[in-house]
Amino acid sequence: MQGDSEESALYETNELGEDTGFGTFWAASGLRVLMNLVDKSPEHLSQITILDDRKNKLSVSQFLERIDGLKVRINQ
Repeated sequence: MQGDSEESALYETNELGEDTGFGTFWAASGLRVLMNLVDKSPEHLSQITILDDRKNKLSVSQFLERIDGLKVRINQ
């Protein structure tokens, strides 16, 4: 989000998850935060920039398009 540094984005709490390449996206704790924003504060979504593993920037909609069609799994 605005004001966050790239270093702070690397914290586990900000990690969205991992596409294993087998049709499954293993969600991390950051995906729960993102989904809460979608549900409760969608006006803040335009302020979010997502970095992939190669540090390419994605919008929330671009990220959701990438995981569309994948099974989303969460480790409890």
